[in-house]
Amino acid sequence: MVESADVASLLTDLIYGSLFGECSWQDFLDRLAQTSPGGKAALHYHDLASSVAHVPFMSGFSQSEIDQFRSHFASVNPWIPRLGLVPVGQGLCGDEIFPREQLIRSEFYNDWLKRQTGCETSIGVSIIREESRTFILSTSTSSADADLNKEAAKLYTQLAPHLKRAFDFIRKRDLFAPHQHETQTLLDSIGVGLIYVSEQGKARRWNKSAEALMAAGLPVQIAADGKFRLQCEKSMAVLEFLTSRNGVQTTPHTAIVKGSNQDNYRITLVRLRSDAFTEFVEGPTVAVVVEPTVASPLYERRDLLMQLYKLTSTEIRIASSIASGQSAREVAIADDISYETVRTHLRNIYSKLGINSRVGLVSLLMR
Repeated sequence: MVESADVASLLTDLIYGSLFGECSWQDFLDRLAQTSPGGKAALHYHDLASSVAHVPFMSGFSQSEIDQFRSHFASVNPWIPRLGLVPVGQGLCGDEIFPREQLIRSEFYNDWLKRQTGCETSIGVSIIREESRTFILSTSTSSADADLNKEAAKLYTQLAPHLKRAFDFIRKRDLFAPHQHETQTLLDSIGVGLIYVSEQGKARRWNKSAEALMAAGLPVQIAADGKFRLQCEKSMAVLEFLTSRNGVQTTPHTAIVKGSNQDNYRITLVRLRSDAFTEFVEGPTVAVVVEPTVASPLYERRDLLMQLYKLTSTEIRIASSIASGQSAREVAIADDISYETVRTHLRNIYSKLGINSRVGLVSLLMR
């Protein structure tokens, strides 16, 4: 019994050591795997609605075993449909979730658990359960001794509150990270909005400039429950992909969209890079960067420019957009007009202003 207490104490120390960088989560899993005969441990996440498994942290499993588990055997794992009935924080062995006499007749046992991993059952605990997903710590073991495995499950019950505390801390650390506040303050100083969107498609936080832009007509919506939506369908589809676990990004997505105030805004979507464990717990986070395409001095000078040069409201909007860095094709897309129409407006603008190039336009409007 003393030995069991010592193991629990050591593993608890490894949890907090991993959290604060004194050791790694791999160290924790390697030591946990040693507590069961033939042990192979994993921290994994399951989508309960589709039986999709994500196993970013493991000890003892080969990559081939994990790949086959993800691609097929997670979907036929008889334990997964019953995870919702298992109390969060209570360590259990597989035989307590699904009868062993049925398990040994299953495809999952015969073609993966026994044949590939050499194991008989699993011991585990649900650490966090949300509406459609659960985070699990488990160890597959070659032991079929029910009493031995039940005794081992008690260790997981002891570890569960410490793991949950570590997971919660990671979430808060990510939410209140100093560098993120510095980024928000910097963007506020230049009038650029920043909105962080989580895996569930919810706006987690945003800066003051984002609030001001939304009030002015930025085409985004944040529902009462925090659900975030872009009115640009293409950008919304990209956002939904990037906030999924499989949404790998190679380059930022950028689009020009029109607000309810008829102003154009540039929206950029960037999936943030997190360390593997933070992303495992928190899920992907996407930064939505929004900025008006017209520099703020132009807002103040619009009426004067229209009076001096007899520009129409459409012409001043197009002139301002071009001067602020948009291409004629971007303006056409944002205004839902043809490229040739934009070119016609530009010729009229150049004529009224007495210039003949974009350089002249920028020089006149931005001075």
